[in-house]
Amino acid sequence: MRDQLLLCGPSEGVRARLELLLSPAIVDAIEELVELRVREELAARDTRTAQRTWLTLEEAGKELGCSPDAVRMRVKRGRLESRRQGRRVYVSAASVERLSCAA
Repeated sequence: MRDQLLLCGPSEGVRARLELLLSPAIVDAIEELVELRVREELAARDTRTAQRTWLTLEEAGKELGCSPDAVRMRVKRGRLESRRQGRRVYVSAASVERLSCAA
């Protein structure tokens, strides 16, 4: 059985290991739940960024999974489009989406 696990790809290997511990029906249910949660999270993410054209550094950081300082550095490097309003910096939601899809 171990040889079969080594020949499988990463996701097949995980599934095979889970099926050793759990019934195939439970593994199927887990996969369905994970797929559902991923779809929900992606839909929520699309809705949040579609509603706003410009994001604060904090909001952009949450979308990209990094700190506001990291967002600031990406703005300086030209990887993210930004605008200033007074002392505040806003980042284009479209550029955040493009960068998050590229990663």
